[in-house]
Parts: sequence; structure tokens; C-alpha cells
Amino acid sequence: MGKNLDMKFKKFSQFSKRIVISIAVLAGIYFLGSLGYMLIEDLSFLDALFMTTITITTVGYGLVKDLSRTGTIFTIVLIITGTGAVAYILINLTDFFLSEFLLGRIEKRRRVKMVSNLKDHYIICGLGRVGMEIASRLKRNNAPFIAIDKSGEPIAFCRENGWLYIEGDASNDDTLLEAGIERAKGLFAALDTDSENVYVTLSAKALNPSVLVVARAKAHETTGKLERAGADRVVSPQIIGGRRMAAMALQPSVTDFLDTLMRTEELEIELAEIDVKPGSRIDGITIKEAAERYTIDALIISILEHGEKATFSKASGSKLIKAGQKIIAMGAKEQIIKLESLASE
Repeated sequence: MGKNLDMKFKKFSQFSKRIVISIAVLAGIYFLGSLGYMLIEDLSFLDALFMTTITITTVGYGLVKDLSRTGTIFTIVLIITGTGAVAYILINLTDFFLSEFLLGRIEKRRRVKMVSNLKDHYIICGLGRVGMEIASRLKRNNAPFIAIDKSGEPIAFCRENGWLYIEGDASNDDTLLEAGIERAKGLFAALDTDSENVYVTLSAKALNPSVLVVARAKAHETTGKLERAGADRVVSPQIIGGRRMAAMALQPSVTDFLDTLMRTEELEIELAEIDVKPGSRIDGITIKEAAERYTIDALIISILEHGEKATFSKASGSKLIKAGQKIIAMGAKEQIIKLESLASE
């Protein structure tokens, strides 16, 4: 909450600091102008204030009294400084109004329209280090997504990069509905605390039981709670980090190969998860028949039934390919693209 308030204060300062300063300068000019007329022309405070006002605003009312030579010079200086300060305030007020209200409302309407058109998209709840990495990965894969965060810095980052976002509390049902949870394909619960991730998982599953929820768990004992809350996958950075560090020491070459495979976008070989659509060319035939008929060069590692988790047993050539299954395959980019084409409608 404190960080959010700090960011809002910084945002306010960016738009209004100049206005506050210029108003302070104008008040100073008023004070010095009134004091000057009182000392130079021996006017009362009210008359001096009146003279200062008509001079700065250039309204053209008659003088309280004829000015002396010194008073005339003082009035000229006051006109230049006073009208300049007023003009500066008006420019900043106009800029503030256009930036904060008019353009902000236009941007919000445009964002709402884009969100309403989303379908089979992903929702990222929390844009910390984990959430940022998820968003970057989805962006590289051209997967549609929307981010939810209540902190100013991540929201500003979304604006700069053109990412769809909602500034709000991800654990709030209204916020999830605004993000299109009912039409979403998946949701990432990547908030800072395990309790928030549990609550987001419960809310997401209540609003859309079929949405795939991948949740982050800081503490090992939270894993079971997230699974009971409905999370389809639970990721613990600490556990994964420990296992990978051990693997790097025990099997460094294998680890390097897998890291290169998963991280390098220009790599010729890639792993892919492909949905088999009804009526596709490989729907209803075996792996062997599909390979012979369509010359499939990609290596089909496994075929998963709907809702089934990954298996480590290699799919045999006699395995029947059916609509609704997922094919886990590895191959060159063009080989994967060809297999995706054969599995599509």
C-alpha cells in the first residue's frame, strides 16, 4: 500500500509540480506588488491589492491615482512578471487536464474495448519479477494476455510497452471479470504472498471452473493449499531453483542443452504442445499412419488425453491420434509448423 501511494504521489508531482510552483510564484508577485504600491505610491493595503490585481490581469480599470515615474516603472515590471506567471499556470492547467482527464479517459475506453474483444487469453495476476518474466515470455510467443497489478511502477511499464493491463486488486471478483476471466484460457497467480495467490485461485475457479490456473508458491506447505483451492499447476521457485542447481552440478551438459532449448528463440530445434482439432487431417489415424501419409519429420514424444498430465513414456507408432488430445513434439521450426497445420481444423 505504501509503495502504491508513493507511486501515485510521484505521478501527481509529474503533472502538478509546475502548477504548485507557479502558484507560489504568483502569490509572491501579489505580495511584492501590493507591498511595492504601498511603499512607492503610499496606497492603503486594499488599494495596493486592487492595483496589483488589475495590473496582473490587465483588465483595464482606471488607476486609483496617477502614478509617479517610479510607480510607472514598477507597474511595467509587474505586468511582465505577473502576466507571464498567469500564462504559465494556464498552460500547465490545460496540459494537466488533457493528460490526466481527457487523454486518460480516451485511453481507458480504448483499453476496455480491447479487453472485451479478448478470448482464450491469459491473465497475469501480479507483475513482480515472476509476473514480468511470464509476460515477456507470452509476448515473445504472441499469446494474448492482460496483466493485473495495483502498483504504479508495473502499470507504467505496461503503458510503455503497450501491454494490456488493469490497475486494481486481482483478488477482487469484479477485477477478474473486467479482465475477461469467463473467456480466459489460463490465469497466472504470481502475487507476492501465498495467501493472495490462494484467494485469486479460489476466485478464478469460482468464476470459470475450466480456466487453467498456474499458481506460485513461496512456501512448500502452501503447495497443497493451492492445489485444494483448484490450481492446476503449482510452481515453487525455491524448489525448482534447488533442483536446477543440483542438476547443473550433477548433469551440466544436459542442463545446458535444456536451457538452450527453452531460452533461445533462434534455435532450430524446439519443443511444442499441439492441440488436435476435430476434423483435422490426423484425427482418427495412428502416429505411424500420419508419419507415412504426411511425411511427419517432427518427433512425437507423447500424446496426452484431455486433462492428462505429461507422461515420460514415448508414444508408440500404433497410438491413435484423436481430437481433444495434445501432442508433445520436438523438431525444427518448420517441422513443428507442419505438424500444427495437420492437427488444425
